[in-house]
Amino acid sequence: MKDILAFLGANVDGKTLFTKELVYKLENDALQGVYSDQISFSNLKHSQSGFQLDMFIVSNEKIWLMGADGQREELRKDFSGVSLFRFELAKRKSTNAMTGSFRLISASGKNVAAEAVISGIYDIRFENKVLKLMEDQVLYRDQPVQGGRFKPVAFQSEHRFYCKDGKLHYEYDGKSFDVDAKTMRRIESPDLFPPFLSVEK
Repeated sequence: MKDILAFLGANVDGKTLFTKELVYKLENDALQGVYSDQISFSNLKHSQSGFQLDMFIVSNEKIWLMGADGQREELRKDFSGVSLFRFELAKRKSTNAMTGSFRLISASGKNVAAEAVISGIYDIRFENKVLKLMEDQVLYRDQPVQGGRFKPVAFQSEHRFYCKDGKLHYEYDGKSFDVDAKTMRRIESPDLFPPFLSVEK
């Protein structure tokens, strides 16, 4: 934990990063998502056994219904807003590993996809000057589909923090799963999301 805290204190806490606009496709190209953001990390606090770190995101995310000609036809959902998330982690004596949670603290806007959603954080490691951790969403969240409807989905993802050319880089690489809301069984989704890369200016 000492190395992780030292890295976070020196390179992450107090830093602001920017994600360039990314385009992704949903529902076999029937929908198109467009995303960009500004991310700030702050409020690093630690105890004898763990730590917390806040992640403040100003996001611009719109999902469009696509026409037969491949052009944007109708704005299906606007998830743009301001959100505050928190990592909370602690070292487990049973395994000598760190685990914890990632959750939404507060958000603006009427359409908050991450509201009342919590993720488990595990497999935290500091390798070759890269801080890596795995995230697994508990239960499910909503994702727009055609016909004005939604479907339940959950994400598993890897977060990576590293410095390059003196600037902090943050990568989020997530995989989407469709969820059977009765059995909680997950099925790998055909929806593919590109890795999201945020860089300090």
